Amino acid sequence: MVQRTWWTVLGALAALRVAPPLLVLAAEGRDLPGFPRFDLVEGTGDDAGFYAAAREFMASTARVRPLPAALIAVILVGAAAAGIRLRRRKRVLPWLVVGTATSVALAVTVVVREMEPSGAAVFGWSLLWAALMLPYRALGLPLDYEIAFAFAFPLALSANIAALVATAYAGFYATGRRAVGLTAAAALAFWPLLSAVVAGASAWENGTWLVDTGLALYTEPLSTALVTVALALVLRPGRTDVQLALAGVLLSYATFVKLTNGLALALAVVLVAGFLGLRRALPLVAGSLSFVPALAAYWPIGYVQGEDGPNLLPQEPFAVDYAVRSWTDSLLFSPRTLMILLPFAIVGVAVMRRGFALWLLLAFTLANAALYSFYQPTYLHPRFLFASLPAFFVLLARGGLAVVERAQPR
Repeated sequence: MVQRTWWTVLGALAALRVAPPLLVLAAEGRDLPGFPRFDLVEGTGDDAGFYAAAREFMASTARVRPLPAALIAVILVGAAAAGIRLRRRKRVLPWLVVGTATSVALAVTVVVREMEPSGAAVFGWSLLWAALMLPYRALGLPLDYEIAFAFAFPLALSANIAALVATAYAGFYATGRRAVGLTAAAALAFWPLLSAVVAGASAWENGTWLVDTGLALYTEPLSTALVTVALALVLRPGRTDVQLALAGVLLSYATFVKLTNGLALALAVVLVAGFLGLRRALPLVAGSLSFVPALAAYWPIGYVQGEDGPNLLPQEPFAVDYAVRSWTDSLLFSPRTLMILLPFAIVGVAVMRRGFALWLLLAFTLANAALYSFYQPTYLHPRFLFASLPAFFVLLARGGLAVVERAQPR
């Protein structure tokens, strides 16, 4: 009965999470009261670079020379055969997860080395987008941005649903209370509806709302989903080595999607090693290295494209002077927003039991916030902090419930 109620509530929250972007998409090109306007136009922001990178990857598959292509096939077939043969050996399973992910990453690396710069600073989101479109392109069918949108938008919605479900489990695992998990998931589900109420009209500026809901086809929905699922796996009581290895793989790919997720990955490794022991950290570390070859291969055509190519970083990307403006002038996480939300999260930290779960939630909440405080364009791009929201909402939910419980008569 409890499990059925849990999934019923999560299903309702998932529907609520995807309803606003679906309504806005249905009204595409027209103003819908209570929501920002959306126009399905190519090249309105960084999504143009991600789309170009996806197309370039698909085109580059044909440039791979026969010998590397044969090597890719051998690696992938070997990984599949090993998986089938060894799937029931529990001690081998963590390394099978890591080996499979590494095999895929090496195959991707071979193709990435054939790519030309496309304008996308990072590639993980474009890779998944391209993988969905490859069968379509293999049939020789024409591709434009509207067709590509039809492939990517459901993926973004699915990522937002995955992040919501993972948030619920992270809250449940961290506190042992289903109410905390469902409250945290509800906060994530209602956020697109309440962000403008909490932060004011600026919450919709610079495409922030469209990025959050998945309409703008940026990296954030996938990045947040990967980080949050990994968080839930590491928080899970009785976590196995397979789950830790999978969490490492997810965080590794999350870093391929967005480089700064590597900070959350590093903190997770430190905390797992410190609280659970070095041996338990080994599968997590192994998984975290799986997509490093692909990330290294893309770096020269990503942020920094050599002496003759453009540098996609700001001229002075980091400085202490940016810290004040990053919060006082933020379009979304302004002092008004923080005054409304932070007190509940602080109460949540105060009432939670000191230990691994609390430190992991704090790490996943504060890692991005600490780094991006000193990044030049953070105040214009609140999306940089979206990956921190699920962990933050867990703390907020725990604090909110504590306040409600304290206010009730005994």
